[in-house]
Amino acid sequence: MNREEKIMQRVQEHYDYLQSLGYEVVCVCLQGSQNYGLDEYSDEYMSDIDTKAIVLPPLDDFIAAAPPVSTVVIMDNNEHAEVKDIRVMFEMFRKANISYIELLFTEFKIINPEWEPYIRDLFDYRASIAAYHRNQFLRCIAGMAMEKRKALCHPYPNLIEKIEKYGYDGKQLHHCVRLYNFITRFVNGESLDTCYKVKAPMHYILMNYKKQKDVYGDELSKERAIEICDYYVAEIGKIKDAALTEEEVLDKDAEKLLSRILLNIIKAKMIKDLEVNHD
Repeated sequence: MNREEKIMQRVQEHYDYLQSLGYEVVCVCLQGSQNYGLDEYSDEYMSDIDTKAIVLPPLDDFIAAAPPVSTVVIMDNNEHAEVKDIRVMFEMFRKANISYIELLFTEFKIINPEWEPYIRDLFDYRASIAAYHRNQFLRCIAGMAMEKRKALCHPYPNLIEKIEKYGYDGKQLHHCVRLYNFITRFVNGESLDTCYKVKAPMHYILMNYKKQKDVYGDELSKERAIEICDYYVAEIGKIKDAALTEEEVLDKDAEKLLSRILLNIIKAKMIKDLEVNHD
């Protein structure tokens, strides 16, 4: 079984598990390192398979005005599946959140055949949806970089051992540099279809940073890691400021597309639930 097959097998496991919990899953999409080509499976570093899932609310939730589902399901192997009500997920698309826009461009996804006719346009017109609010997309990239900088030396419970050993988390550093690579290519007109994928030699550099190493493969000090991270966060901010347009332009066609997809699939779900309840 090759890399792609192994990844899809794990995504399928996430899909099946969420279904077994009673969620009406529309699709499950891979998020993270595999989408950038920055995954590794070795004794030195083992990449997780984490996903985001779009789910449909039951009719009873609509009637009771229950809050939309937004939670994280932790698999037995500690992998994470982030579960979002379709209304919440579409709001993330409208907010141009880069980590959610990423889902539209992953090659690793499983779509529920029942809902595929309703959701297919989300992926077929992904470039238009990604361009819905360009200024906000740029701000989200810069905002995410600042979040990664704040997390660089923060002793989160699952990172205490790494922070105690190195003083920082190389994964946060590599994200800051990756986001610089992304925004540079994006503002230069490169398609998002390829922007998410990291090319050589940046690939080699990022994999080293991820493992607390410098560009030569030697151990990277905390002080140098902070210096590199601060530099790239500042550069991302400059690129963002230079690329912002004075007018906040929203793509009306993309808004209509998102609204149409959302309305049609929710209507279909309500009709399905009504028929089941009637029977």
